[in-house]
Amino acid sequence: MAELTPGGYKLKTQNVWFEEERALYLNIDSEWMLDPSTPDGLKIAHDAEIFSALDEALYRAWASKDPAKAVGIDLDAISSITGTFRKAGTPSNVDLTFTGVPGSVILADSIVESADTGQRWLVDQTFTVGPGGTAVVPARSEKTGAIQADPGTITKIITTIAGVSAVTNAGPATPGTEMERDSNLRIRRRLAVGRPGNNQVDSLYGELSNTPGVRRVKVYENPTGSASVDPDLNPHGLPAHSLTILVDGGVAADVAMAIYTKKNPGVLLNGDGTPVQEWVTSPTIATHRQLITFGRPDYVDIVVAVDIKDDGTLPDDLESQIKDAILAFAAGESPSGEDGFKTTGFDIGESVPISTMYTPINQVIGRYGNSYVTSLTLDGAAANKAIAYNELSRWLDSNITVTTS
Repeated sequence: MAELTPGGYKLKTQNVWFEEERALYLNIDSEWMLDPSTPDGLKIAHDAEIFSALDEALYRAWASKDPAKAVGIDLDAISSITGTFRKAGTPSNVDLTFTGVPGSVILADSIVESADTGQRWLVDQTFTVGPGGTAVVPARSEKTGAIQADPGTITKIITTIAGVSAVTNAGPATPGTEMERDSNLRIRRRLAVGRPGNNQVDSLYGELSNTPGVRRVKVYENPTGSASVDPDLNPHGLPAHSLTILVDGGVAADVAMAIYTKKNPGVLLNGDGTPVQEWVTSPTIATHRQLITFGRPDYVDIVVAVDIKDDGTLPDDLESQIKDAILAFAAGESPSGEDGFKTTGFDIGESVPISTMYTPINQVIGRYGNSYVTSLTLDGAAANKAIAYNELSRWLDSNITVTTS
């Protein structure tokens, strides 16, 4: 059979099985008739097919216990050992502005609705309308996935809120993600292995990545005693002896608790991007409370314009296909579900090379004839889009334009 070596399981192809058995026959009699039309030749071919199928079954059994190769429920089982479970998907997030009588309470999970799409949104936490008669409240979509909401479209209040008269969203929603693919789960499992580790940064990455609703995490550490810029140790000029934690997605209270459980005492938490502060009560000592500071990345909306030379084979739904492909690519949703594609999407602080954006477009038009991209721009320029360390590129359906010529 195939070999199990220190380097892993070595498969044999059907042709190799055929040639090996044929050689055994010829060792007995070099004149043996083994033409495929003969009974003995047919038997060798039949044996080779059976042995090859058994070999592949054994390989799948072997690979099912390897985190780098396991798929589906086998990968779920391996990941569960580290307390990492496949995410059913993350909701989209948006900041809502409520208008009403000062002091009015907006309860967590209050429901509002988009006037355009009918999609419903839930308030993350309980908030109180301020003295100015408004309150900016973070909310999440009722459904998971890339739920779109353009500015000024979430205007219906479904849950009765005493003293509140109106709601709207000044900015667009940040799209969520679909059910986690194998390639993304492998990456998160590797991060989660660091959750119980002694390295504080690794532990924070692991704990935050495993927090419900969280899509991306970035932890910057300044181990020096100065806020001065140091190309190696403090390239962003962050406060001395501090951690700067940026989190995309997740409810603020859940994020703060995850940080609290892994943060070392005495370390300064710096709020960058859009700072968030949450009081956390120790899960074991009810009298101990601590203020946790972290940041939301500043979102940079990317405007994409692509023109394609149509050779006559492109489908009528080309625009929607390309939009879906670009959004999936930016979110890290590999079309194959395998490692090797850009499985992480664009991270916090990661600039957008324009050359990479040809990949999802060509992945669509490559299915049809010989059409090709004639022009591609990001924010009106055929150049890379720079993203600062505390920013995150945001990709919206309404910001993608597809034309053909």
